[in-house]
Amino acid sequence: LKHTRPCLPFLRAAMLWSGRESSSAPALNGVSSTVWRTMRRPANIALIATAACGRVSALDNGLGRLPPMGYNTWNDLGCKEISEARVKAAADALVRSGLRDAGYVYVNLDDCWHDLHRDFVTGRLRPDPLRFPSGLQVLAAYLHERGLLFGIYTDRGSKTCAGRPGSLGHERLDAATFAEWGVDYVKEDNCFSSTGPNDHDMLFRQFREMSDALNRTGRPMYFSVCGGGDQRAFANLSYYATDSRGGFGMANSWRVASDCVNWMTCQHGSKVAGELGHAAGPGGFNDPDMLLGSSPGSARMLSRAQSRTQFSIWSVLMAPLLLGNRVADIDTYDLETYSNTEVLAVSQDSLSKQGFMLSQSGSHTIWGRELSGGAWALVFQSNDMFFASDVICDFTCWEKLTFAAGTRLVVRDLWLHRPAKHPEAIAGVPYGVAVPPRGASQMLKFVPSTLTTFTV
Repeated sequence: LKHTRPCLPFLRAAMLWSGRESSSAPALNGVSSTVWRTMRRPANIALIATAACGRVSALDNGLGRLPPMGYNTWNDLGCKEISEARVKAAADALVRSGLRDAGYVYVNLDDCWHDLHRDFVTGRLRPDPLRFPSGLQVLAAYLHERGLLFGIYTDRGSKTCAGRPGSLGHERLDAATFAEWGVDYVKEDNCFSSTGPNDHDMLFRQFREMSDALNRTGRPMYFSVCGGGDQRAFANLSYYATDSRGGFGMANSWRVASDCVNWMTCQHGSKVAGELGHAAGPGGFNDPDMLLGSSPGSARMLSRAQSRTQFSIWSVLMAPLLLGNRVADIDTYDLETYSNTEVLAVSQDSLSKQGFMLSQSGSHTIWGRELSGGAWALVFQSNDMFFASDVICDFTCWEKLTFAAGTRLVVRDLWLHRPAKHPEAIAGVPYGVAVPPRGASQMLKFVPSTLTTFTV
């Protein structure tokens, strides 16, 4: 699987950004000039050049240097409402709302885009002709012209979870079809396996078949493995990260828990992912499942406070950020949530070090992630039922951070975009945050001050 991609096109891209070369945007593996302009942001140029000229262990497709961001149809449209018109509406909304420019560039079809049968002559997958009358190659072009990237769904079994044709025995053909259509992201699910959802030998072999097939096409396609299919609620799928046949050797991201369908299952997924930071890094991420918004109309939703907490925790966990709300009719609250540049900076932090649970006491939980420049982002969460309460980072919490005891810290509220209510902290001294009940949270950034260190 290891291979080296040519550096020249990407070095030329860097020169274009720097202004040393002013010719028109280059064609990179079929990526349109509009997509290229979106990718031309300085941070992305550095990542693209690193991916192209460096070497990535195992999968080595040069993708996923930072967690992917985008939209997935499942939590929004489910199986019944997915269609070409709905997907185009979602794509247009990403552009219009500014979410594309914030980094949400993937538009991913989930289950039920397929016709009920493969093409009887070629054996190829084909889209449902009523839902996608223009075909998926045309849809991909529509997305690329708007600076977006196109994702698709399949399954390692004989059928998808909703009963459409799966990829079992057709991995090379399907990968070639996806490449021909202009696909940029492939999610493969875990339903209808002949030996069940948890036969490790079989599942890793079949997921690897698709991984290899995608790489053979020569088109860069982010590969996401979803082991959640055919699983019971609260399943622990951490073996996708810890088995030597999984993780980086298999995909760019891998589900580590069953589906996140409500607040309880989302919390379960975050706790499993939080214990697997050692398995994540540039090129591969633990995936606790997609985001659930609070905008009315989606197939699955959380409360406002819970959806914002999920987004904060997912950013600390360096998880993929795939929107599942009705983006075509996104409300002000959800738009403010998902476009928060300070929280997104945590998600996309260049240190690429996954966060974890710092402490849990009763209904209170604190999550933390080390950031570049020596800072930390902390999420103070409360599941109290009725009243606001103080969530406290005590001595055992501080012990897990990298600050020397007595270090003076400046504290910033990442949701209010201003200094925290208690704008200074001393490492090792208990620091409390008042948090509303029922899944609400506060997200703070702790940055070492240049002032005096105290004795604790």
